[in-house]
Amino acid sequence: MDDKFVVTTIVTIVLAFIALLAKYLNDVKIANRKDKLDRVNRQLKELYGPLLALVSSSSATWDKFREKNRNMVSYFNDKNPPSESEKEIWRNWMENVFVPINEKIYSIVIGSGDLIIEDDFPTCLKDFCAHVEGYRPVIRNWQKNDFSLHTSLLNYPTEIVKYVEDGYKLLKVEQKKLIK
Repeated sequence: MDDKFVVTTIVTIVLAFIALLAKYLNDVKIANRKDKLDRVNRQLKELYGPLLALVSSSSATWDKFREKNRNMVSYFNDKNPPSESEKEIWRNWMENVFVPINEKIYSIVIGSGDLIIEDDFPTCLKDFCAHVEGYRPVIRNWQKNDFSLHTSLLNYPTEIVKYVEDGYKLLKVEQKKLIK
């Protein structure tokens, strides 16, 4: 056998192996990028997008509600308690607006918690879930005409709005990077 033939054969095999390795590495990179994009898309579609719509609308509605109802004091201020009429307004808005929105948010958080950005479950989401759960016995009592309680054991964690907005923005930036 000719030395040139052996060298040419070896070079050809090495180049083919390098090309195959480069293709494999490129395919892995593309697959990883696709997997990351798929996860970001799911996070936006199933968790942060719906949460943003719901917490934003709830927050805007709450602001208008408070603007029209006892806006100068805490609604359940010990020194200036609400009248029976104001308590009835509260119950109506809680039962028909805020609790239904909060139940939707709760379902999304519980059902899509695996899509949370952080490694640990955020405190504002834990507090939100506890707030929702704390309203359930209050609402049940209202349905039995027991109006001795009007609030959950935990206040609504207002920081949830910023948390969801920040998470949504972060994911949109990541999505744009992965699409390029």
